[in-house]
Amino acid sequence: MKYQSIKHKSASPLPQSNGLNLLQQDICLPAAVLKQQAIQHNLNWMQSFANQSQVLLAPHGKTSMTPWLFQQQLAAGAWGLTVATAYQAQIAADAGASHIILANQLVGKANMAVVAKLLQQGTELFVCVDHPAQVQALSDFFQPLQLDLALLIELGVQGGRCGCRTEKDVMALAHQINTLPAVQLAGIEFYEGVIKGPEPEQAVRHLVRQAAQLMHHFIKHQLLQHATQLVSGAGSVWYDVVAEELKAAALPEQVKLVLRPGCYISHDQGIYQQAQKQVLARSSLACSLGEDLHNALELAVYVKSLPEPGLAVLGFGKRDAAFDAGLPQAVALYRDGALITTSLQNCETIKVMDQHAFWRYDETVQPQIGDIVLLSTSHPCLTFDKWRTLWLVDENYNLLEEVDTFF
Repeated sequence: MKYQSIKHKSASPLPQSNGLNLLQQDICLPAAVLKQQAIQHNLNWMQSFANQSQVLLAPHGKTSMTPWLFQQQLAAGAWGLTVATAYQAQIAADAGASHIILANQLVGKANMAVVAKLLQQGTELFVCVDHPAQVQALSDFFQPLQLDLALLIELGVQGGRCGCRTEKDVMALAHQINTLPAVQLAGIEFYEGVIKGPEPEQAVRHLVRQAAQLMHHFIKHQLLQHATQLVSGAGSVWYDVVAEELKAAALPEQVKLVLRPGCYISHDQGIYQQAQKQVLARSSLACSLGEDLHNALELAVYVKSLPEPGLAVLGFGKRDAAFDAGLPQAVALYRDGALITTSLQNCETIKVMDQHAFWRYDETVQPQIGDIVLLSTSHPCLTFDKWRTLWLVDENYNLLEEVDTFF
């Protein structure tokens, strides 16, 4: 078959696999790299936060869709993994997750069949619902298979995404689940990241309290049927607030409190760096954990053209990095394997095309054709999505391992 010799777009053409170094031009660029030391730090940081907050972690796998990272998260102490699709649930299970939250609605027979297979294999899997028709369809599909599916009722907000908009709708759905075979109510789920407005923190706190109160109602009215009971929320922006409010809700000990941040694993120097600054401003616990989260995902690219004074064209574009929440920005410049400078604060990526990026630099920086520029990104999910394979590197950019994604 053609193309089998082409492994991926940043593969090394060299015959040996050991002793390779990015700065020595041993692989094709552009390349996406994961910094091993930063990854390990971020794993430990977030797990420590969860442990000290007395909550569990089910990191959202959609961020990286990288089984190697899933395995690191589980090994660090994560209770399970969160996913958005049945396909992603398969990948999470194959990576070793025994508890999976499908933080989305499960619709369609083929998708249900994938979930059924995972249940038959012994995976504990939770699915979100927000409409009577969904509940009925799930009951109809799973009953002939003699499988019980754990359901989390999703609580939403007006103008938001999925989720029941009123407590009345939530309770009606809970009672419906109790009348049907093959579906079991396990708890409640929400996603506070859709909340915007002038005072989002108060709205987030209100949503978490509302979810906790509904869980109290489920318990009072004996509506929870599944052996594992949980309340789950929190993306990568408000996880500190969600943890604080859930602990304050004084739910019974058997109820698991599960947070689902995903972007902490690689972090960034864009929107999530800004969000993390707000976490540190709110949370004394986060401040007590020592060093903050580290940026662990970088792009390595060449300076390809110097068409005008103060303008360089770099060898990457929309095919290689996220561009929806700020453009990748340079953090280091190397030449012939040696560091030239990290003082690039006055330089800026101003525009990206499919395979080209326009980089403005000042008089203190004099790039040359063939220099290697390392860039941080904003919104890591979409950068991961551009790559079939990333490189794991040490602090000297020695290439340790090829890490595959499964988007």
